[in-house]
Amino acid sequence: MKTDVADPFVQLQASNGVEIHLHSTDKYKTVLLQWNVIATLDEGLSARALLGDLLTRATRRQPDLSALNARCDELYATELLGHVSAAGPYQLLGLGLETVADRHVGGRPVLDEAAELLREALQDPPLEAGLFREDHFEQERANMIRAIEGLADDKATHAYLKLLELLHGGTPFGRHSWGTLAGARALDRKAVTEAWADVRDRLPVRLFLVGDVDESRALALAERLGGEGPRDRPPVVVPPPPILARDPTHGTERQPLAQSKLAMGFRVAPELLPGAAAPLFGMAFGGGSHARLFKRVREAESLAYGCGASLQVESGTLVVQAGIDAPVAARVQELVLEELRRLADEGLDEEELALSRRAQMRRLENLRDSPRGWCRFRHAALLAGRPYRLEESLERVASVTPDQIAEVASAATLDAVFLLEGTQTS
Repeated sequence: MKTDVADPFVQLQASNGVEIHLHSTDKYKTVLLQWNVIATLDEGLSARALLGDLLTRATRRQPDLSALNARCDELYATELLGHVSAAGPYQLLGLGLETVADRHVGGRPVLDEAAELLREALQDPPLEAGLFREDHFEQERANMIRAIEGLADDKATHAYLKLLELLHGGTPFGRHSWGTLAGARALDRKAVTEAWADVRDRLPVRLFLVGDVDESRALALAERLGGEGPRDRPPVVVPPPPILARDPTHGTERQPLAQSKLAMGFRVAPELLPGAAAPLFGMAFGGGSHARLFKRVREAESLAYGCGASLQVESGTLVVQAGIDAPVAARVQELVLEELRRLADEGLDEEELALSRRAQMRRLENLRDSPRGWCRFRHAALLAGRPYRLEESLERVASVTPDQIAEVASAATLDAVFLLEGTQTS
């Protein structure tokens, strides 16, 4: 394995504590700036979750959404970004922008002007007596309540979230990045304004920049957006939960649906997660139409409308999901366990390994054409403690052996099963 692996990103440290990952390139017509605030999935997560939309709807100088959109249009359709997600035990508040590179508009410093608009969103929102405007707060809280309620309308998502409660209930790994419905309903302006102060001044930030930006400009942007600091340092990697010595837990919920949803959760030995074998195992077991579960459960046995799996490195969890008719739930579970044992005992044949490796490498290679995807991959890898350099990840995938795949399969232990049982016949 090469030790000097090419990495187009340069890591810098701003004086205020912001950690910068800069990919300076003229390959793209735009510049992407992602301001990732890192917090724990604790009691304050609902208040921080509201900030993704609240901060990107107005500033003091652009006091409503219409004015803000008009300013973005003036800046060649600059896009302000705001979203909230989770990675293991962490809540990520992602703010940022994508704008045209200066060279394509005659050298006008569009990036600096767009960054000033983002700075206003981060540091100078419209306030009333030191609190967020009541009309803005109430609108965004209502939107978040509807979004959380809407999670139950997507039945596959609902089954997945119920499975997480069985797997990781009572720990940060089992919490949604938006928080709970009760938490959203209990929010008030004071709590959200206090959360904003932490986001503005204290919480750790990783800044990702991709585009025609040099190091000095990247440092200036970090100091401009992050204030004087000092900010907390980005957190250390938190290992996934250990495998628990317990019988699998089961949960069932019945609804008037034509299609039932089965979700199975396996814990994977933490020591096998950092390399490339675990993600490649997930791809081979349930990552597409070439995978074991699709070919056996859906094609050979015709017992599922769809059946797949994903391996979540941050939580050390393999999740299998299938859309089925309720009467075949027990048989589908048997087949999943049977295919897992067969994979552990026999490994992959050459064709299966080649197809899975090709699919995984294609996913990684495609990141080169997606600055947003590339930055998400890099940050998730940093938080999980796995290789975050794309070239190194590709090399590792290329070197995975069938025995390593089998080792991961043998270390996957069934921990929880949830069935959303449909009571209508299809």
